[in-house]
Amino acid sequence: MKILLCDDDPVFCDDLERYLEQYEITNKEEFVIRKVYSGQDALNQLKKEKWDVLFMDIEMPHIDGVEVGVRVREQLNNYSLKIIYVSSKCGYAMDLFKVNTFDFLIKPVSYQDLEVVMNKLENSMNRSGEMFVYHKKGQTVRCLLDDILYFESSLKKTIIVTKTKTDEFYASLKDVYEELKDKSFFYCHKSILVNYNRVSEFYYDRLVLDNNEELEISQAKRKEVRKLISEMGMVG
Repeated sequence: MKILLCDDDPVFCDDLERYLEQYEITNKEEFVIRKVYSGQDALNQLKKEKWDVLFMDIEMPHIDGVEVGVRVREQLNNYSLKIIYVSSKCGYAMDLFKVNTFDFLIKPVSYQDLEVVMNKLENSMNRSGEMFVYHKKGQTVRCLLDDILYFESSLKKTIIVTKTKTDEFYASLKDVYEELKDKSFFYCHKSILVNYNRVSEFYYDRLVLDNNEELEISQAKRKEVRKLISEMGMVG
């Protein structure tokens, strides 16, 4: 796993690196870790190389951490990078929704704090090879969970929308939800089930997917969606 650390405080970067190395040894992982000390340096690294994870301080001079996240998603078109924000302050919720933040840590960060986030990260990455299986006209069709954008109910059928195709099969959306509710899928509307990991931006009444498609968050589901985002770590 390639991990980029960005904070204008070198001491904090060193502490975080030490915690990651401890986690690496304890869990028999292999990390490549690099430290940078400005938002621009982080962007330069992300342009040059593929990184899996970015630990990003929010309060940075010149280009702050939120702006780095926006540029990563919108200018670099990078939606696979897991961004974990770090700050001594809360209150960034709506800003962090916009860049599909993986998690949020409050300074000072302990090893135990980091361990919780890294375990969550490992689980998320291990999930990337999981498949969703459905049946259509006597055939069995398999789709990578991470390729699925959303499901939508349509009479007695369910429509599946992935990064490369749209298809439909006989099943209720409720049955699909029961299968995937522990796999980061959630209702944004009673008839739409969304893959949280394929959302690039959250707003109060809508969300934007990796393919720039917008979906309404119904009034009845807004409270649930905000609660989910908080539980997924996007609010400290």
